[in-house]
Amino acid sequence: MNHLRAKFAWNAPQRAAAVIARGALFGAVVVACTVPIDDSRDDKRLLPAQGVIRGTVTYVGPRPCTQNRRVVGNAIVLAFDRRNPPPPNGIASGAVNFAVVPGDTLFANEPRTRGAEVSCPPTSELVSVSSPFTLSPLAAGSYTLVAFFDRGGRFLPQFRYRNQPEAGDLAGGYLDVRDAELNRGNPAYAPQYLPVDVGVANADGNFTIPPQGALTDNVPVTIGQTVTTNRPYFYPEGAQDPSLVSPTPANPSGDAKYVPVITMTQDHQILAVPDVFNVDTLTLYEQGYKAVSLGYGVPDEERADATALDKPFGLPLEALPPQANGGLLVFGRGGSLPENQRIPSYWPSVNFRKLDDDPNHEKDPQSLSFQGGAKAPAVVIQGVTLLDESMVRTVAGPVAAGPATSTLRGKVRVLVRPQALCIDSLRPDRGGVLVTPHLTAKSANPTETGERALVDEARVKQANRLVFEVRRGCLPLGRYGISAAYPSGQVWSVPNEAGACAPLEGSLIERDGTGSCAKKPRPILYSQGPRAVLEIVPPTTPEGERTCQENPVPDECLPSR
Repeated sequence: MNHLRAKFAWNAPQRAAAVIARGALFGAVVVACTVPIDDSRDDKRLLPAQGVIRGTVTYVGPRPCTQNRRVVGNAIVLAFDRRNPPPPNGIASGAVNFAVVPGDTLFANEPRTRGAEVSCPPTSELVSVSSPFTLSPLAAGSYTLVAFFDRGGRFLPQFRYRNQPEAGDLAGGYLDVRDAELNRGNPAYAPQYLPVDVGVANADGNFTIPPQGALTDNVPVTIGQTVTTNRPYFYPEGAQDPSLVSPTPANPSGDAKYVPVITMTQDHQILAVPDVFNVDTLTLYEQGYKAVSLGYGVPDEERADATALDKPFGLPLEALPPQANGGLLVFGRGGSLPENQRIPSYWPSVNFRKLDDDPNHEKDPQSLSFQGGAKAPAVVIQGVTLLDESMVRTVAGPVAAGPATSTLRGKVRVLVRPQALCIDSLRPDRGGVLVTPHLTAKSANPTETGERALVDEARVKQANRLVFEVRRGCLPLGRYGISAAYPSGQVWSVPNEAGACAPLEGSLIERDGTGSCAKKPRPILYSQGPRAVLEIVPPTTPEGERTCQENPVPDECLPSR
């Protein structure tokens, strides 16, 4: 892995991020406590009692790389609310908290090179080491612990482009180790994480932190599964062009940097799956959808900035075959689409998630903030990944059972379902309302008459455990970020921090088509920026307006006043 072979030369934004990260890491290992006030009338407290998870990280795998007498990389332990796991099984956009065991601590007896160059022993040289970890503060609840060893030393928790494992890292967590061992080599296997409860269980299934705090001790975390793939790096075609000007409801000024790469009306009508599959009927069925093409990595003109080790991103992008093993991995999910049992379902799983409303681009200029919280639901639209950019090829196959060089693609075409899942982002385990503007439609085969059902509620609920109810209604207006996920849990999302300047970095400066930040200069990858979104817009026809008047966006999909 070439990104292990050079020393990073950090610029100002990275140095600031490192300071923040160090503060976060220290905070992650401080044992939760309460601070009493010396008051004889009452034991008042400045800080509420919190929870702590304590245990041991055991690493079994290749010896680590070293540089300048230090071990490269750290063990990362991430805590997720068990009711809301990360994609592809949930919608969590980040961990609740995390802890770090430094590589120098985990590999205390490991010989170290003195040179400035990174030295990596052969991966066949295995070692088993352990070290304690402490994760706090945590609220009362039930958690899953996901862990990995950051073999390349890339982990930066604040930045989406550096906060997940890459090929060559080792993964694990607090999981059913026997089940994982039985499924070793199964590319579609999802680890079975075990629950870690913090606090006292209540009768209603929730938890409470007692006044003295809560400690869950002796939790064994195991890291030992080599990650074989990089993240599903992509860019939506068209996002790299910042010159277009076209006002939309979520971008009324027509600011070229925020023009969406794809729009869809909130009443969009598709055709029903035909009974007879042939080239004509499947092509017509596909054409009824809005679609977006996801290119691998970044466009050619951005590749040097995206991969350079002396710049902030350092993305480990491989060239496309036959020169190297780069590309998006497209392979079977072991089942079919809810729309029809004859249409296979493929990885990567692609979703569109609603961003916070910010039409003037003042609160969130980088378009990073997903809608959700106590006063707003999370809204997700699921895509349909096509094989070789064609519904005909998707049906015809063959369907690869797992990721391999033969499954790499330079581009993936994704259909956008006109269905939005609206869920309470604080309790997604309760399920949500799947909203669709039309429950029936004409068949994609012109010879098949009558209206056909578009949604099989039973199959939808079976395919997506987050769906509690299906209801007719128009789609929530707004901008939606795009995410692609592998079964490994590796995710790539746009927009991300690489595509625009944060307020502290200053305004965007453009020279000869190249962007940089005014206060803290660094490259801008337009393909990863605020244009890389889907926007749901109002109806454009009288018929569509009537549809949305008679079937408005449900209250479950709207922020509360």
